[in-house]
Amino acid sequence: MSDDREAVRAWLMLLATSRGLEKAVDAGFRGRFGHSISRFDVLSALDRAGADGLRAGALTERLMVSDGATTQVTAPLIREGLIRRNTDPNDGRAAIFSLTKKGAKIFADMAAGHRAWIDDAFAALSPRDMKTLRRLLAQIDPARIAQSRKDAA
Repeated sequence: MSDDREAVRAWLMLLATSRGLEKAVDAGFRGRFGHSISRFDVLSALDRAGADGLRAGALTERLMVSDGATTQVTAPLIREGLIRRNTDPNDGRAAIFSLTKKGAKIFADMAAGHRAWIDDAFAALSPRDMKTLRRLLAQIDPARIAQSRKDAA
């Protein structure tokens, strides 16, 4: 095996590990709370936003999804009374999403479960290993792909 494929092997391992963790956490959320990881992400973004909530566009940006995907995930959360959708008083065309009290409670429970699952997943790593992993991941620059494409054109 030559070194010229090490980056691809590392990327595949990183991808497999990330997807495996995501699937395990999603299964945990669905089994324990009846909600997907996507719904958790919405609740998490709104929790971080505080009482003012987030405009629909800002929520979409934070989730890194399309407007349609945001609508699909928020609609059931609204029906279940976990989030509310209000018209922006400064711009009647825009919506602002925020957590309800019920949503904040569910999110707190989900966040505790999430924390425990992630702690379990990384239990084999020492604190030093964790710092090393974070340092190594921080050195990977996805923007270099875009630059490489520009340079090749």
